[in-house]
Amino acid sequence: MPNLLQFKLQELQQFNYIPKAKPQSLAFGRQQYQFQVGQNLYWLKAQVPGISDAHSISFQHELERYKQFDKNISSKSILLPFQIFELVQLKLQDELVSQVLILPHASGLFSMPAETLHLKQINHILWQAIDALELLWQQNWIHADLKREHFVIWQGQCKLIDFEQAMPLHSETLSTLTATPRYMAPELFHGDAKSLASDIYALGIIFLEWLSAARLQAKTYEEWAYLHCQRLKVELPAQYLVFKDLVSGMLCKQKEARLVDFYRLKSCLMTEFV
Repeated sequence: MPNLLQFKLQELQQFNYIPKAKPQSLAFGRQQYQFQVGQNLYWLKAQVPGISDAHSISFQHELERYKQFDKNISSKSILLPFQIFELVQLKLQDELVSQVLILPHASGLFSMPAETLHLKQINHILWQAIDALELLWQQNWIHADLKREHFVIWQGQCKLIDFEQAMPLHSETLSTLTATPRYMAPELFHGDAKSLASDIYALGIIFLEWLSAARLQAKTYEEWAYLHCQRLKVELPAQYLVFKDLVSGMLCKQKEARLVDFYRLKSCLMTEFV
């Protein structure tokens, strides 16, 4: 398959790995490293068994999602090239792992400050993010854990990463709430299941923070709930007011009123940039 990288298992033992996992992730057995081959950087992700059942299950879900998406998504895939090793005995920093996911390094879609870009460049970036989410939706899936860093650029196309929480679009199961409060839609604080509408809301928060060059602030779960359910206002710098209708529609507090139709989302961008 064209999406597959071509590393050999014996090569993995020879690379110089630089630890990149956050301390909180390490505590649950999640391993993440960066390594270099020639001029190219790669990421290796693994889970130490026996430390956290929940994290082991999430990682297993991600591996299954990659394999499933690679079979179903068209040539305009939202996947980075990847490689999965299973049923191996690989020692990483004195920890033994049996499953490994490898991805190439890719720059973040939102890595450039909006203020350094022209309006048409910003419009194109917003369009790419919406388009990637639509491609996932067309396969009847939602990401269910969207963050700014989960949108990357590879060979000029926007890709999505981190599918640990991805779930079927019309799932009837109310999964354990694992969303990040910064990006949680109001209805999630009231116990609703994740949905396309909550994915759209999370993307709206990403747009809002990127365009305003300011991160939302809250210290506790309760403060985040109050912010999203009551206090959040869409305020953009004057030069970006052209995007206010789009972001406001994505961030409607009422799920039923939220702008979730991809044609209408893209129409908001096309209206101002014909």
